[in-house]
Amino acid sequence: MLKVRLEKGFIYTDSSMATSARDVYAAGDVTGEPMLEALAAKEGTVATLNALAGKKLKINKNEIPRAIFTDPEVASVGLTDAEANGKGIKCACNVLPLSIVPKASIIGNKRGAVKIVIDYSTHKILGMHIIAPNAADLIHEGVLAVKFGLTIDDIIDTVHVFPTLSESVRLAAQSFYADVSKMSCCT
Repeated sequence: MLKVRLEKGFIYTDSSMATSARDVYAAGDVTGEPMLEALAAKEGTVATLNALAGKKLKINKNEIPRAIFTDPEVASVGLTDAEANGKGIKCACNVLPLSIVPKASIIGNKRGAVKIVIDYSTHKILGMHIIAPNAADLIHEGVLAVKFGLTIDDIIDTVHVFPTLSESVRLAAQSFYADVSKMSCCT
C-alpha cells in the first residue's frame, strides 16, 4: 500500500508537485486549494515533467491569478497589503478608481478599481487586485509583474494602447508618483 501524507484531507505536495512518497507526484484538485482548472493543468505538466523527464520545475502559487466572474469581475494575483505586512514586508498600496480611466467613461461602466501592492523600498510589484469589466482579462499584466519581479516603473515604461481598460494598470502604477486624475490622457 502506498502511503502519502495528507494535509487537511488533501494529498500534500511540495512546489515540485512531489508527494511524501518517493517518486510519486500529484496534481489538481486532490492537492487542495486553490482548485483552479488552469492551475491543475500547470501542476499536471510540472508533475509529469518532473516525474518522467527528471526536470526540476516548481509551482509558485503566489503567481497564480484568481478571478470571480461577477459584474463587475474581480481578479487578483500575489499578495494583499495585509499578507505582505504579515510577512514582515514594508509595503505601499495605491488604489485607482476606474472612474478616471478614459475607456471606462467611453463604455459607460466606471464601477471598479485597480489596487497595486508594492515593496516600499524596491517598488517591486507584490500583488495586483482588480474590480472592473473584464478584470479576468486585465489581471495578466499583474501576473507577469509578480512572476518576473517587475516594478511599477517597468509598468509605467510599457506602452499601453489608448483608450483601453488595460491602461488602468499603468495609471495605477503612475499614481504612486502623481495625482493621475490631473494628468492629461497621454502622459
